Amino acid sequence: MKNSDWKTVDVPTRPRKNGRWVAVVAHIRKNATGEIRKSDQHSILDDDEASPSWFIWQEGAFSCGDNRRSFFMEASENGEDAEWDDDDEYIEDSEYSVNLENPVTGEIYYREFE
Repeated sequence: MKNSDWKTVDVPTRPRKNGRWVAVVAHIRKNATGEIRKSDQHSILDDDEASPSWFIWQEGAFSCGDNRRSFFMEASENGEDAEWDDDDEYIEDSEYSVNLENPVTGEIYYREFE
C-alpha cells in the first residue's frame, strides 16, 4: 500500500508537520455476540508511512472498552441501542475487538480478529 492510496479528510485540528488526516473504517466486533459494526473514523498518516499509526487503537484511548462500546453503539443502524442506557456499567477492554480498513483500497491494515 502506498501513502497516496488514502483519502484525505478535513479535521478541525492540524496534523503533525509531515502528515495529513485520512479516512479510516473501524470494523468493531462485540466479542460476546460476534456482531460487527462499521464506524467511519480518521487518523493521521505521516508522509513517510504506508499506513496510519494504530497506536491509539492498540495502546491509546481507542483501546479502552468504553470508547469502543461508544463507537459500536453509534454505528448502529438507528443510532441507538438498548444497551446504551446503562452508562454506569464498566466495560472490559477485551469486550470489543477492532480491524482497521483503508476505505479506498478495502485493505485491512490493522487486525485484532479474523
